[in-house]
Amino acid sequence: MERELESKVQYFFASRYRGREDVRDTVRELRRHGRLVLVGGMLRDLALFGNTGFRSDLDFVIAPYDLRSFEKYMTAIGARVNRFGGYALPSRKWQIDVWPLERTWANVAGHAKVRTVGDLRRATFFRCDAILYDLDHRKLKTTPDYFGELNQKVLEINLRPNPNPKGNTVRAFRYALMKGFRWGPRLSDFVNEVLEREGWNELLEAEWQSFHTQHLERIRFENLRKALQAHVSEGLNTPFDVTNFLRNVQLALPNLH
Repeated sequence: MERELESKVQYFFASRYRGREDVRDTVRELRRHGRLVLVGGMLRDLALFGNTGFRSDLDFVIAPYDLRSFEKYMTAIGARVNRFGGYALPSRKWQIDVWPLERTWANVAGHAKVRTVGDLRRATFFRCDAILYDLDHRKLKTTPDYFGELNQKVLEINLRPNPNPKGNTVRAFRYALMKGFRWGPRLSDFVNEVLEREGWNELLEAEWQSFHTQHLERIRFENLRKALQAHVSEGLNTPFDVTNFLRNVQLALPNLH
Protein backbone atom coordinates (compact mmCIF):
# COMPACT_ATOMS: atom_id res chain seq x y z
CA MET A 1 0.00 0.00 0.00
CA GLU A 2 2.93 2.32 0.66
CA ARG A 3 4.19 2.22 -2.94
CA GLU A 4 0.66 2.62 -4.25
CA LEU A 5 0.23 5.76 -2.16
CA GLU A 6 3.57 7.15 -3.31
CA SER A 7 2.37 6.70 -6.88
CA LYS A 8 -0.87 8.55 -6.11
CA VAL A 9 1.05 11.46 -4.58
CA GLN A 10 3.39 11.63 -7.55
CA TYR A 11 0.43 11.57 -9.94
CA PHE A 12 -1.19 14.45 -8.04
CA PHE A 13 1.89 16.65 -8.42
CA ALA A 14 2.48 15.65 -12.05
CA SER A 15 -1.10 16.05 -13.25
CA ARG A 16 -2.17 19.08 -15.31
CA TYR A 17 -5.80 18.77 -14.21
CA ARG A 18 -7.86 20.58 -11.54
CA GLY A 19 -5.50 23.48 -11.02
CA ARG A 20 -2.50 21.42 -9.94
CA GLU A 21 -0.14 23.66 -11.90
CA ASP A 22 -0.80 26.18 -9.14
CA VAL A 23 0.30 23.63 -6.53
CA ARG A 24 3.43 22.74 -8.50
CA ASP A 25 4.42 26.39 -8.82
CA THR A 26 3.94 26.93 -5.09
CA VAL A 27 5.90 23.81 -4.17
CA ARG A 28 8.72 24.76 -6.54
CA GLU A 29 9.09 28.14 -4.86
CA LEU A 30 8.88 26.72 -1.34
CA ARG A 31 11.61 24.17 -2.06
CA ARG A 32 13.99 27.00 -2.84
CA HIS A 33 13.78 27.94 0.85
CA GLY A 34 14.26 24.58 2.55
CA ARG A 35 13.50 20.88 2.77
CA LEU A 36 9.77 20.40 2.23
CA VAL A 37 7.48 17.57 3.33
CA LEU A 38 3.77 17.02 2.84
CA VAL A 39 2.05 15.88 6.03
CA GLY A 40 -1.19 14.42 7.29
CA GLY A 41 -4.64 14.72 5.81
CA MET A 42 -3.97 14.71 2.08
CA LEU A 43 -1.91 11.53 2.35
CA ARG A 44 -4.53 9.84 4.51
CA ASP A 45 -7.33 10.71 2.09
CA LEU A 46 -5.37 9.70 -1.00
CA ALA A 47 -4.72 6.33 0.61
CA LEU A 48 -8.41 5.85 1.42
CA PHE A 49 -10.17 7.45 -1.56
CA GLY A 50 -7.60 8.11 -4.29
CA ASN A 51 -7.11 11.29 -6.31
CA THR A 52 -10.71 11.48 -7.49
CA GLY A 53 -11.94 11.53 -3.88
CA PHE A 54 -9.50 14.14 -2.61
CA ARG A 55 -10.93 17.65 -2.20
CA SER A 56 -9.24 18.91 0.94
CA ASP A 57 -6.26 21.12 1.90
CA LEU A 58 -2.54 20.53 1.50
CA ASP A 59 -0.40 20.90 4.62
CA PHE A 60 3.38 21.24 4.33
CA VAL A 61 6.20 21.59 6.82
CA ILE A 62 9.47 23.20 5.77
CA ALA A 63 12.90 22.95 7.39
CA PRO A 64 14.08 26.37 6.16
CA TYR A 65 17.67 27.01 5.20
CA ASP A 66 17.26 30.41 6.84
CA LEU A 67 14.14 31.12 8.90
CA ARG A 68 14.31 34.89 8.55
CA SER A 69 14.67 34.67 4.79
CA PHE A 70 11.72 32.29 4.61
CA GLU A 71 9.55 34.61 6.71
CA LYS A 72 10.43 37.56 4.46
CA TYR A 73 9.34 35.46 1.49
CA MET A 74 6.02 34.69 3.20
CA THR A 75 5.42 38.39 3.73
CA ALA A 76 6.39 39.22 0.15
CA ILE A 77 3.85 36.80 -1.37
CA GLY A 78 1.03 37.89 0.94
CA ALA A 79 0.83 34.71 3.03
CA ARG A 80 -1.51 34.96 6.01
CA VAL A 81 -0.39 33.82 9.46
CA ASN A 82 -2.67 31.02 10.64
CA ARG A 83 -3.69 30.15 14.19
CA PHE A 84 -0.97 27.65 15.00
CA GLY A 85 2.29 29.20 13.88
CA GLY A 86 2.14 28.54 10.15
CA TYR A 87 1.15 30.38 6.98
CA ALA A 88 -1.86 30.11 4.67
CA LEU A 89 -0.59 30.70 1.15
CA PRO A 90 -2.38 32.50 -1.66
CA SER A 91 -3.59 29.87 -4.12
CA ARG A 92 -6.15 29.88 -6.92
CA LYS A 93 -7.56 26.35 -6.57
CA TRP A 94 -6.17 24.57 -3.52
CA GLN A 95 -5.80 25.72 0.09
CA ILE A 96 -2.12 25.37 0.98
CA ASP A 97 -0.62 25.84 4.45
CA VAL A 98 3.02 25.61 5.49
CA TRP A 99 4.70 25.53 8.89
CA PRO A 100 8.39 26.14 9.63
CA LEU A 101 9.66 22.99 11.37
CA GLU A 102 10.72 24.72 14.58
CA ARG A 103 7.40 26.59 14.82
CA THR A 104 5.17 23.50 14.87
CA TRP A 105 2.87 23.68 17.88
CA ALA A 106 3.99 20.51 19.66
CA ASN A 107 7.60 21.64 19.50
CA VAL A 108 6.93 25.22 20.69
CA ALA A 109 4.68 23.97 23.52
CA GLY A 110 7.27 21.41 24.61
CA HIS A 111 5.15 18.30 24.08
CA ALA A 112 7.36 16.75 21.40
CA LYS A 113 10.91 17.39 20.25
CA VAL A 114 10.76 18.26 16.58
CA ARG A 115 14.32 18.56 15.33
CA THR A 116 14.01 16.81 11.97
CA VAL A 117 11.10 16.30 9.59
CA GLY A 118 10.90 12.66 10.70
CA ASP A 119 10.03 13.84 14.22
CA LEU A 120 6.72 15.19 12.89
CA ARG A 121 5.30 11.68 13.11
CA ARG A 122 5.27 12.04 16.91
CA ALA A 123 3.66 15.50 16.86
CA THR A 124 0.20 14.93 15.35
CA PHE A 125 -3.01 14.64 17.36
CA PHE A 126 -4.45 11.78 15.28
CA ARG A 127 -2.39 8.72 14.42
CA CYS A 128 -3.90 8.74 10.92
CA ASP A 129 -2.10 12.08 10.37
CA ALA A 130 1.29 10.67 11.44
CA ILE A 131 2.49 10.29 7.88
CA LEU A 132 4.64 12.47 5.66
CA TYR A 133 5.89 12.51 2.09
CA ASP A 134 9.44 13.77 1.58
CA LEU A 135 9.49 15.75 -1.68
CA ASP A 136 13.28 15.54 -1.96
CA HIS A 137 13.41 11.74 -1.81
CA ARG A 138 9.86 11.08 -3.07
CA LYS A 139 9.29 8.69 -0.18
CA LEU A 140 6.72 8.21 2.55
CA LYS A 141 7.52 8.03 6.25
CA THR A 142 4.94 6.63 8.68
CA THR A 143 4.53 5.27 12.18
CA PRO A 144 4.64 1.46 12.70
CA ASP A 145 1.53 -0.34 11.39
CA TYR A 146 0.19 2.92 10.00
CA PHE A 147 -1.49 1.28 7.00
CA GLY A 148 -2.90 -1.61 9.03
CA GLU A 149 -4.66 0.81 11.34
CA LEU A 150 -5.81 2.98 8.44
CA ASN A 151 -7.29 -0.02 6.63
CA GLN A 152 -9.25 -0.88 9.77
CA LYS A 153 -10.46 2.76 9.89
CA VAL A 154 -9.59 3.17 13.55
CA LEU A 155 -9.17 6.80 14.59
CA GLU A 156 -6.92 7.10 17.62
CA ILE A 157 -4.84 9.70 19.44
CA ASN A 158 -1.14 10.00 18.71
CA LEU A 159 -0.23 13.01 20.90
CA ARG A 160 -3.01 14.01 23.31
CA PRO A 161 -1.96 17.61 24.19
CA ASN A 162 -3.21 19.89 21.44
CA PRO A 163 -4.09 23.58 20.98
CA ASN A 164 -7.66 22.99 19.78
CA PRO A 165 -9.63 20.34 21.73
CA LYS A 166 -13.00 21.50 20.38
CA GLY A 167 -11.72 21.54 16.82
CA ASN A 168 -10.23 18.07 17.07
CA THR A 169 -13.43 16.73 18.62
CA VAL A 170 -15.36 18.16 15.68
CA ARG A 171 -12.89 16.50 13.33
CA ALA A 172 -13.38 13.18 15.14
CA PHE A 173 -17.13 13.38 14.52
CA ARG A 174 -16.73 14.45 10.90
CA TYR A 175 -14.21 11.66 10.21
CA ALA A 176 -16.71 9.17 11.62
CA LEU A 177 -19.64 10.58 9.64
CA MET A 178 -17.85 11.34 6.37
CA LYS A 179 -15.04 8.77 6.24
CA GLY A 180 -16.39 5.87 8.30
CA PHE A 181 -13.79 5.92 11.09
CA ARG A 182 -14.34 4.22 14.46
CA TRP A 183 -12.89 5.81 17.61
CA GLY A 184 -10.11 4.10 19.53
CA PRO A 185 -10.30 3.94 23.37
CA ARG A 186 -8.10 6.98 23.99
CA LEU A 187 -10.04 9.11 21.51
CA SER A 188 -13.39 7.96 22.93
CA ASP A 189 -12.24 9.09 26.37
CA PHE A 190 -11.00 12.41 24.98
CA VAL A 191 -14.24 13.16 23.13
CA ASN A 192 -16.27 12.28 26.21
CA GLU A 193 -14.21 14.71 28.31
CA VAL A 194 -14.58 17.53 25.78
CA LEU A 195 -18.33 16.99 25.58
CA GLU A 196 -18.59 17.13 29.38
CA ARG A 197 -16.54 20.31 29.56
CA GLU A 198 -17.72 22.25 26.49
CA GLY A 199 -21.21 20.99 25.69
CA TRP A 200 -22.79 20.07 22.34
CA ASN A 201 -23.74 23.59 21.26
CA GLU A 202 -20.10 24.70 21.47
CA LEU A 203 -19.14 21.93 19.05
CA LEU A 204 -21.91 22.88 16.65
CA GLU A 205 -20.60 26.45 16.63
CA ALA A 206 -16.99 25.31 16.24
CA GLU A 207 -17.92 23.16 13.24
CA TRP A 208 -19.61 26.07 11.50
CA GLN A 209 -16.72 28.45 12.17
CA SER A 210 -14.12 26.00 10.84
CA PHE A 211 -15.92 24.33 7.93
CA HIS A 212 -19.00 26.44 7.08
CA THR A 213 -20.91 23.18 6.74
CA GLN A 214 -22.93 21.43 9.42
CA HIS A 215 -23.04 17.67 9.77
CA LEU A 216 -23.02 17.40 13.55
CA GLU A 217 -26.47 18.96 13.82
CA ARG A 218 -27.93 15.80 12.27
CA ILE A 219 -26.87 13.82 15.35
CA ARG A 220 -29.32 13.16 18.17
CA PHE A 221 -26.86 14.14 20.83
CA GLU A 222 -28.43 12.55 23.91
CA ASN A 223 -28.54 9.12 22.29
CA LEU A 224 -24.89 9.36 21.32
CA ARG A 225 -23.81 10.78 24.66
CA LYS A 226 -25.32 7.91 26.64
CA ALA A 227 -23.74 5.29 24.40
CA LEU A 228 -20.32 6.97 24.51
CA GLN A 229 -20.41 7.38 28.29
CA ALA A 230 -21.32 3.72 28.70
CA HIS A 231 -18.50 2.66 26.39
CA VAL A 232 -15.94 4.77 28.27
CA SER A 233 -17.16 3.85 31.77
CA GLU A 234 -16.94 0.14 30.97
CA GLY A 235 -13.27 0.63 30.05
CA LEU A 236 -13.70 -1.20 26.78
CA ASN A 237 -10.46 -1.64 24.85
CA THR A 238 -12.31 -1.83 21.54
CA PRO A 239 -13.17 0.95 19.08
CA PHE A 240 -16.43 2.85 19.50
CA ASP A 241 -18.24 2.45 16.18
CA VAL A 242 -19.82 5.89 15.95
CA THR A 243 -21.20 5.52 12.44
CA ASN A 244 -22.78 2.12 13.02
CA PHE A 245 -24.35 3.30 16.28
CA LEU A 246 -25.84 6.36 14.61
CA ARG A 247 -27.19 4.37 11.68
CA ASN A 248 -28.97 2.09 14.13
CA VAL A 249 -30.66 4.87 16.11
CA GLN A 250 -31.43 7.61 13.59
CA LEU A 251 -32.44 7.98 9.98
CA ALA A 252 -31.02 11.44 9.31
CA LEU A 253 -27.39 10.34 9.07
CA PRO A 254 -25.89 11.37 5.70
CA ASN A 255 -24.32 8.75 3.47
CA LEU A 256 -21.34 10.75 2.26
CA HIS A 257 -18.85 7.97 1.45
